[in-house]
Amino acid sequence: MSERAEATASTEKDSIKFHFQLQRDEFSLDVDGSFSGRGVTAIFGHSGCGKSTLLRCIAGLEKPQIAFFQVDQSVWEDSSQSTRLPTHQRPIGYVFQEASLFPHLSALKNLQYGQKRCGQSQNNDQLEQVIDLLGIENLLHRKPDRLSGGERQRVSIARALAVCPQLLLMDEPLSALDMKRKREILPFLERLHQELAIPVLYVTHSPAEVRRLADNLVVMDSGKIIASGKLTETEQYLDDSHLF
Repeated sequence: MSERAEATASTEKDSIKFHFQLQRDEFSLDVDGSFSGRGVTAIFGHSGCGKSTLLRCIAGLEKPQIAFFQVDQSVWEDSSQSTRLPTHQRPIGYVFQEASLFPHLSALKNLQYGQKRCGQSQNNDQLEQVIDLLGIENLLHRKPDRLSGGERQRVSIARALAVCPQLLLMDEPLSALDMKRKREILPFLERLHQELAIPVLYVTHSPAEVRRLADNLVVMDSGKIIASGKLTETEQYLDDSHLF
């Protein structure tokens, strides 16, 4: 076990530790810190500041030169020990900007495809809960081309949750929607926040979304974290014009 892993092994449960250094062309990501293992943590900043790259590092979709990631006592990645859990083995749900549904499958078949990764008998009960919370029961037998943008994204979120994730990653899930669809889906995101115990990392550059959904805030600029903490302690950064 590396020195970093030893140092964090005795820390309290429900914490997420990370350290990533990635150099790619002219962009550099250099972040070191922790997320709360509870509630919604918004990762906030202007386009190009590194928010999505950080999420991709967590998911294992990027391979930083230096990497460490630990959820509770489980180390998913430690470059100093050549430890790296492949993306398909990381217990995450990932929601992208565009709903990434299989067009030839119904909404229900899309959910069942995600459910295969879980392998837990109790997942049927959890899936029913998610279907109810996201209000998609009447959409289950439709294919994606018969769903509105907001409906497709709700099904996409349900599929991400169908894998029984320990961590839910959401990369600007409302950015591709018009204002009407955003207003349609925000109440469902609030219900998920209130009802589910899964920690959520929510990338956005919208102060309104942060204020409505987040418990904690991580502020990024130029590939670095410039502030991190409870939303009540960091909310002033949402009004900082240079972050847009």
